[in-house]
Amino acid sequence: MYASAAADAGLPQACGEILEAIARGDLQAGTSVAVLEEVWHLELRGRPRGLAGVTADAYRLFTPVLSVTDEILSGALALEADGLGANDRIHVATCTANGIDTIISADAAFDSIGDVRHIDPGDAAAVQRLIAPS
Repeated sequence: MYASAAADAGLPQACGEILEAIARGDLQAGTSVAVLEEVWHLELRGRPRGLAGVTADAYRLFTPVLSVTDEILSGALALEADGLGANDRIHVATCTANGIDTIISADAAFDSIGDVRHIDPGDAAAVQRLIAPS
């Protein structure tokens, strides 16, 4: 979403570089149905502008998407993380259940999660380390 709306909404353009690295196979990544639902919701609302087709594109890039299971919902409910909303807790629990150690999000609330490393796409140095590790 950030990559598609970046020019319109001033969101981090590094997201485009991350998606290109994933598409090339240089970076392993996954996403869940919960993430795609959030993007689709915004796309259908038409805000921010520039999201037409982004959900279908992301689906093709990340297929197969990760499910939100009973185990994940249980983990999200048990998560002690002040400042994280319901969907963000589901994202963290999805990462934990699938052995994913890094989450990329512009949401600083993920900084408080100890089990999952947070990378802000606005942090150019962190993004470069992610897509071109030494």
